[in-house]
Amino acid sequence: MAQERPDLFELLNLAVTVTDFRTGRLRRANAAACALLGRSEVELVGTHWQDVAAPEERALWNKEIHRPGQRNPPLRRLIRLRRPDHSTVHVLVTSATVPGPAGREILSQLQDVSDEITANDRLRLILDNTPVSMFLVDRSGFVLASEGLMDATLSRLAEHPDVSVFTLFEDLPDAVGLLQDALAGRPLHHVIEAFGRCFDLHLAPISGPDGEVSYLTCVATDVTEHQQALATLRTRSIEQTLVADLGQQALEGLDATTMWTRAAQMLAEHLGGAAVRIHELDDAGQRTRTLADVSPADVTSADGAQAGVGRSEGTWCTPQLPAATVTNGHNLVVATGRGDRPSAVVEVSRPPPGPAFSEQDAQFVRSVGAVLGAAAMRFRMEDEIRRQSLHDGLTGLPNRTALLDRLDRALRRARGDGTRIGVLFIDLDGFKTVNDTLGHQAGDNLLRLTAQRLEHAVRPADVVGRLSGDEFAVLCEDIDSPTAIEAIADRVLATLDTPCVLGERTVLLSASVGIALSEPETADGEDLLNAADIAMYAAKRRGPGRRLAFDEAMRTRLLAQITDNDELRRVLSDDELVMRYQPIHDIDRGLAGVEALPYWLHPHRGLVPPAQFLPDPAHAGLRVPIDRWAVGRACRAAARWEDERGDGAPPPLLNVTVSSRCLVEDRFISELDLLLSATGAEVRYRLCLQIAEREVADDEPALLAAFGELCRLGVDLCIGDYGSALTTAAAMNQVPFRYIRFSGIYVDGVDRSPVHHAAAGALLHFAHELGIRTMAGDVTTSSQLNTLRAMRCDLFLGPVIGPSTARLPRLPRLTGREDAQGTHR
Repeated sequence: MAQERPDLFELLNLAVTVTDFRTGRLRRANAAACALLGRSEVELVGTHWQDVAAPEERALWNKEIHRPGQRNPPLRRLIRLRRPDHSTVHVLVTSATVPGPAGREILSQLQDVSDEITANDRLRLILDNTPVSMFLVDRSGFVLASEGLMDATLSRLAEHPDVSVFTLFEDLPDAVGLLQDALAGRPLHHVIEAFGRCFDLHLAPISGPDGEVSYLTCVATDVTEHQQALATLRTRSIEQTLVADLGQQALEGLDATTMWTRAAQMLAEHLGGAAVRIHELDDAGQRTRTLADVSPADVTSADGAQAGVGRSEGTWCTPQLPAATVTNGHNLVVATGRGDRPSAVVEVSRPPPGPAFSEQDAQFVRSVGAVLGAAAMRFRMEDEIRRQSLHDGLTGLPNRTALLDRLDRALRRARGDGTRIGVLFIDLDGFKTVNDTLGHQAGDNLLRLTAQRLEHAVRPADVVGRLSGDEFAVLCEDIDSPTAIEAIADRVLATLDTPCVLGERTVLLSASVGIALSEPETADGEDLLNAADIAMYAAKRRGPGRRLAFDEAMRTRLLAQITDNDELRRVLSDDELVMRYQPIHDIDRGLAGVEALPYWLHPHRGLVPPAQFLPDPAHAGLRVPIDRWAVGRACRAAARWEDERGDGAPPPLLNVTVSSRCLVEDRFISELDLLLSATGAEVRYRLCLQIAEREVADDEPALLAAFGELCRLGVDLCIGDYGSALTTAAAMNQVPFRYIRFSGIYVDGVDRSPVHHAAAGALLHFAHELGIRTMAGDVTTSSQLNTLRAMRCDLFLGPVIGPSTARLPRLPRLTGREDAQGTHR
């Protein structure tokens, strides 16, 4: 047996050494051991193990591996040995004391476990530098193995290795409960909080041969930062939803107060019971009023109950003019609106011991402030649009829409308490003249001045409004009698009659006022205003500076006029107009010419005179076509006038009444020029166009150019109904009027009334002083005719002179006493 031992020793593929038990020196080392230690057997025999062991393990070798004099069972130990090249090899040594030829020996088997140790070290490096910890727990709750960075857990396990985790971690009931559930055989995955951190816990039970859970593996990953990021993301998502909801309300909401309150409550709830105040700012950045005030007690409680609105008396950060976000930890101040002109300020306070506001909190408040600023601008713009839609931009008075709304509400109140409502409809006389002569700026100033005067003339509770142009209205409540509303109208007329200065010009202003009073059955404000409008036009037809109360006869006449106007739209196309000629005599009773008058041959009413159907000149669309027809028909008829007076006789006068609108129409002058040439006006007749004095006064600036062109064409001009309006002296100077036709009020009674006689005489003297010939119309009696002849009136027409005829009267041969120049200056 002794001879076979070396052979076995050498043949083993395992690293084996023999050490002298007494001296501790190596006696033998096989080839595998020599390769492991990096030395030959010659170099190893006789060396102590301390010479090949790592320095820090030499003492361990003596104490635990070589124990002279003791008989121990085989001992296993992991040691590190040093090679000549200074590299270290990790060796698992299994040693036993055996008898040898020279006494007791230590037989050692060496197993190179360097790769396993390196892998283990790398695994430990990974575990020590990643937020992952691993544990192996048995059924009793004892930790069999643990690796990782859960310092608090590992320190507890190291201090109390003989204590079950169920006892050791009883302060973490969630974790203990999960361990117990997993030991029951259920794999679990859960995120828990422990030691101020968040861990993602994976628990996997390991069953034994009997099917029962024997062990439990636990992998814990530190996900604190991940959970914090998720929490931040969730918070931001919630905040974005809140801001989006608030933005929708800001776009769709109808009530600004509700929006301010909702925003304050939302901030208070989301920021953990903070107190919130929102203040409106003026242009200087000063707080003017509180828009919302929510304290922690006002927010929705946990059970959903809503507390009442209260006041918070916390400490507020209140800069003089906040331009962005101001924070001092527990207070936030955010300005809303434009950066250079904030409209409101949001103040949020969360006093200690509450946590200080984070930057994310500040960003959320800024986002809410941006939405509120946009909403505030929207509400301001809508308020301004609403105000502009209900007020006149020039005078600031309520407009027609606002006035009708107030009128309807006043009528409802009046029906309830049995009172009456009065309306004044006011139209300025001669406003167009001011606009045309002094310019639109002066006209605007006049309208503003009129508005101020009206507000001073009426009662404090009355409402003055501007309807359009130079039309105003006054709403008067609690009118107990027609006399009361008439007194207000008289004050209005007296106030407006006061001269006013526009620039360097003094202007005399008057107005026409229509009055309407509500009845118990009056329900529509539009009807009442329309009644006052009808009365105003009736007053204007009687002359400037008058007032007139509405009666139903006015509406009846207006409806009849509307019916006539509808029929007049077809009168020309149906050839229902005919011409009649009224003779004009001179002072010597000779035929000086005719007045051409259009009559309406109505299919049912017969021959209608012009006074009963001619539209008001304001209705240019109806009047102008008739005027043009009359001038054309009269001139073409005059071209065929029978004239027996012989050569050298002056052309007869052809007088045609037209409206001012006709004269200023674009093509009228040029077409008239062609008409006069075609009909031989220079030889056959002399055209005279008659315009009412009121129209000359209203449209004087626009007419001056037309008058000049007509004079160039050789057309005479006549002012009709002279004395019924206030024709300016400037117009009489600037336009070479050849004729003045007296208003009927001066002819009627001239032979009986000293007043009428004196007035007519004054007008005759005024005209003759200016070299203007005079014409008396509507002369009905011989007495009137003789009186006017005695007063040296130049021309006469009317029933006493002769009836109107369908054909031009024949011009007889002149006698010796007839003045060939009688028709001209």
